[in-house]
Amino acid sequence: MVARSTCAFTVGGDSGHIAPRSARKGREKVVGDPSDKPCKLVVCRGCCCGTKKKVPGVDHKAQLKRLSGIEDHEGRSVPVRVSKCLGICFKANVVVVQPSSKGRADGGRPVWLGDFTEDRLVDELDDWIFRGGPGAAPVPEPLQPHLTSKDAKKPKKKKLKKQLKRKRKQAEKDKKEKKAAASKGGKGDKGKAGEKGASPEKAKGGKARKAEGKKKKKK
Repeated sequence: MVARSTCAFTVGGDSGHIAPRSARKGREKVVGDPSDKPCKLVVCRGCCCGTKKKVPGVDHKAQLKRLSGIEDHEGRSVPVRVSKCLGICFKANVVVVQPSSKGRADGGRPVWLGDFTEDRLVDELDDWIFRGGPGAAPVPEPLQPHLTSKDAKKPKKKKLKKQLKRKRKQAEKDKKEKKAAASKGGKGDKGKAGEKGASPEKAKGGKARKAEGKKKKKK
């Protein structure tokens, strides 16, 4: 694996420090064709991507700063364009890697990456672009689970709905059982009280009345 850059962004903290590009080790730069344009990145930052509400616990500013500091094997800065919305908000954060001129000529096409929130993913993307990016080098294994497309559809929630229905039915059953148990318990207490006679409070009231009656007779 190509040695990664020393720059890093923090998750849930302050913006990371980006090391000078000259400090990156293990990357021998070569002089290529001047007509060959480098890879480009399109980073989504809009209603969902790059927001704490949709993607909490990520320092989005620091991530964008890191992406803006990526260089290819010729030492060229990779242009970054910020998009307001790329349409697949459920995959936030979304990054699109566009191939270089040479990569496109070799069959490379834009690669869409979703759920792009971890520091290690920026490292893998950095290394991949250094090796040539789309059309020049295969997608790194750690990035493959994040592959998506502009036509990606939001996953269906049938299973989730079924689970919620089951939970609701179970909750209703529990409520009915509790009510039934409470009503049975209440009837049982009334029956016992009737069998034993008057309640203690009623008994006290009766004694007090008898005492008052006796006092009146004496007078």
